[in-house]
Amino acid sequence: MPKAKRKAISNGKMETRSKSAAKGKDATSSKNTPKRKPTPKAKKGARSKDDEEPKIRVVIPKTSRTPPFFFSTNPDSEGGFLSPWYPCSLDYGCRKFVSVGQYLTACRAEIAHDMESYEKILAATSEEEIKALADNIKDFPIEKWANHPDYRQHIYLANRDKFLHSDQSEDLLNRLAKLGDRELVFADPTDGYLGIGLDVEEAKTADRESWGRNEYGKSFERLREKIRNPYSPKLFSTPYDTMW
Repeated sequence: MPKAKRKAISNGKMETRSKSAAKGKDATSSKNTPKRKPTPKAKKGARSKDDEEPKIRVVIPKTSRTPPFFFSTNPDSEGGFLSPWYPCSLDYGCRKFVSVGQYLTACRAEIAHDMESYEKILAATSEEEIKALADNIKDFPIEKWANHPDYRQHIYLANRDKFLHSDQSEDLLNRLAKLGDRELVFADPTDGYLGIGLDVEEAKTADRESWGRNEYGKSFERLREKIRNPYSPKLFSTPYDTMW
């Protein structure tokens, strides 16, 4: 009987030792495991232009969306002020752009890391010259650019600054307000992404199924929301000021 008792005690000690060893091993392994770095917090006081109080206020009347309003690339045509090639100075830090079209083309070159084309685009002033440079951006065709996650953001950002933060804002906003809620359609026969891939006359008779994406025309929906509700939560779900 005493022997059995000693054996039980002995087994108990072994079990205790094994548990202690395992505990020590776990403690050692936890020390060696690298700790995750905490997610950096957003800087306090950081502001974007979407936080700014609009300098000019206009009232956009609630109207029917039909009939659609078609506008072309020609800045001198009816609705030409909506064109991405309408001359309007845009400032981004130390960078200056002569139009929304130049800004978007420069974005495309920078995202493609083609800084040679980027600098040439900044130096260009005419629509024809900028479009020619766009065709030579390395390894970043228009199809890839149009499906980039920041594509729509940059369109909105450029139009926002053109209509709300440029020297022509008052005139541009008053002209935009006269269109009410009509659907705005960019009839560019050479671009089925920014526009619909058809000219104005073709677009009026063609089925909608044949239209391109009209991303540029659709960007005005967000701009109208910004004008009507300057601090709408819809506008803050994604950071737009990601360039320069």
